[in-house]
Amino acid sequence: MNYFAEKQGLTYDVDGCLGDSGTIINDLLNQLNNIDFYRFNPPKSLGREWVESVFLPLADSADFANQDKLRTVYEHIGQQIGKATKKGGAMLVTGGGAFNPLLMKCITEHSNAQIVIPEEKLVIFKEALLFAFLGVLRITGQNNCLASVTGAKTDH
Repeated sequence: MNYFAEKQGLTYDVDGCLGDSGTIINDLLNQLNNIDFYRFNPPKSLGREWVESVFLPLADSADFANQDKLRTVYEHIGQQIGKATKKGGAMLVTGGGAFNPLLMKCITEHSNAQIVIPEEKLVIFKEALLFAFLGVLRITGQNNCLASVTGAKTDH
């Protein structure tokens, strides 16, 4: 989403306002939802390289206004997270997206999960806390990388 905000001279889409001013492009939404990656079985993860080489070129290929492309990306993300959380349960949302009302609306509309947004400090510092926890596990000789989650051959 920052990619499209930056095209408008913004660092990010503050409160989702730029995306909210756009209209969903249904053809582009269908193309995004049909990317092969979504058919792979877990474990899987998205890297920046994949986003830059596969996702963004497709998302930016439509000949529409930037805010329409951005609005379509919001909807796509909401739909894909909805599919991934169709069984329900709870989903902890952290990172900058937790503060974006449009993104949270799109996710909430499509997800069966209970959306949990923790207090602001945890949202901001989650990654640092998790890396510290992984370090503690390593120092104490416990596995901190699970094959069932990462796709590695063994836990380590």
